[in-house]
Amino acid sequence: MSTARIFALLLAAGTPLAACTPEAPSSEDPVSTTPDEEPGTSAEARLASPDGLAVTSAWMPRDWDGDVYQGAGQLSADEAIRKARQNMINTVPLTLWAVANDTLVTEAFEPIWVWYTAIRSCERGIALSDDLAGEFGNRERGQAGLVAARSDLRKWAATQPTEVTAAFSARLGQWNAASGAFPIQEAGKATTLKPGDAARFDPFHDGATVEMWSEGTRHGINHLQVSLLAPQCVSPDGQMIHKFEKMSQWWIIFGEAERGMGGLVRYDKRAFLQEIRMSREQAAAFAQRNPERRVEVAITFGPAGSSFVKSTDQSAIRAALQEAVITDALDGTVLASQTY
Repeated sequence: MSTARIFALLLAAGTPLAACTPEAPSSEDPVSTTPDEEPGTSAEARLASPDGLAVTSAWMPRDWDGDVYQGAGQLSADEAIRKARQNMINTVPLTLWAVANDTLVTEAFEPIWVWYTAIRSCERGIALSDDLAGEFGNRERGQAGLVAARSDLRKWAATQPTEVTAAFSARLGQWNAASGAFPIQEAGKATTLKPGDAARFDPFHDGATVEMWSEGTRHGINHLQVSLLAPQCVSPDGQMIHKFEKMSQWWIIFGEAERGMGGLVRYDKRAFLQEIRMSREQAAAFAQRNPERRVEVAITFGPAGSSFVKSTDQSAIRAALQEAVITDALDGTVLASQTY
């Protein structure tokens, strides 16, 4: 069975897109790859955790701290906290993939390693933040914590698949009679989940911003701009909320691109998606059964060379498309697919 067909089946079944990849190590040993590691559960069992959150198996640490959430002043709002935790699941995997494949970032960039420490443990994240803060912090211990966090991410990332699959919803425009193709418009946020599953928890869910490029009837993806979501932790005494800002933006850049004048990315060669072509009769039938013309685009990509500094607070991670599958959002029918 082709990879495109596998992705199509996963999307149609409402399965996390990363479910076809190996499980992350257990929370008891986040970097262990021994044969005694707990076996992975079925894709269906991974779809929802006991508290109702959709989960992914790859590029989301299994031992992430459930006490980390996003929101302000909503400690008693269980539903708001649940949605905020789901947003962590929507946004963390692509950030971790980007940081793990950033060839320039070091321990010197403190915010990202404090952020990473916090999503693994609120207690350790708060302690590391305090160690690095102000005149009374323990800088020596804080620096050791930064080195440990970076080392831990590198070791854990080495146990994960090199590639990652992200998906986003989109809408098709008016059918072009001359070319027989539909244009792709209104790209939504990209996550490692099926878009419908992410929207099921919060219709305004966060994720990576998708920038598309059009050239005639062809459509490509310039980049994914990962979320700046800042998780928060409540202090042990419940009197303070610690917010962990990454203080930088990671971009996942497709095609051939370099840093241009003023920090703008200069795209020399773009990564185009397969055109969605139909006959007049097929196009009319599609528009009738799917009047909103909703589709889902799943892309699988891996690292492609060294990263570069887009600007002082933005890092560009090169990525190469390996496969793209576009499906009907209503019934999962494959409308177009391409292997690169």
